[in-house]
Amino acid sequence: MRKFLLFAFLMFSLFSFSEMYSIKIGETLLGTSVLNEKGDVYTTKTIIDYGMLYTIDSTTVFVDNLFKDYIVTFTVDGSYTGRIIGKYDGKVAKFIFETLQSSYTYTLNKENLFIMDNNFVLSHLKRILDFPSPYFNVVIPQLLFNPSKTEYAVENVSLKKKGEIFELSFRDESIKITYHMGNITRIEYPGHVVVELID
Repeated sequence: MRKFLLFAFLMFSLFSFSEMYSIKIGETLLGTSVLNEKGDVYTTKTIIDYGMLYTIDSTTVFVDNLFKDYIVTFTVDGSYTGRIIGKYDGKVAKFIFETLQSSYTYTLNKENLFIMDNNFVLSHLKRILDFPSPYFNVVIPQLLFNPSKTEYAVENVSLKKKGEIFELSFRDESIKITYHMGNITRIEYPGHVVVELID
């Protein structure tokens, strides 16, 4: 049994790739995010300590540059608060937001739709940079279920590259991403939020 467990661990380590990031506002550490990659399956676990402990667990399955399946689960201080489940066939995207009290569904009819979760789900940014395009459409799932922001849930985004720095621009905001040898090493978000690879 021990040999089997050791073999399973070695195989998992061999075929998966992990990176850990710090999340800061200025010099204040807010939390960490761990990105795991195994083929076209990406998982991200983000923990933010902001008086309460927020945990965001996500798994995204990609086909080329587009997502096929997506799930993100939210907990606060260890208690489940909700999740979003998404499916996309390249033409129609369906998202379901479930909480303990209710469930909402949103469907989008749009081709070539990238996904960009706004909860430090770094796998989405990494996949965008793995398949760069100067202009593309993204869906930000959480905004679909916020009545005051639903109109901003699907955005036309531009991507510019200067050296190792990519700049994603949409609306009046931009995100600067340093991308070195296939890895995100630094992300600068609006509001002085910086995500940085931990060596």
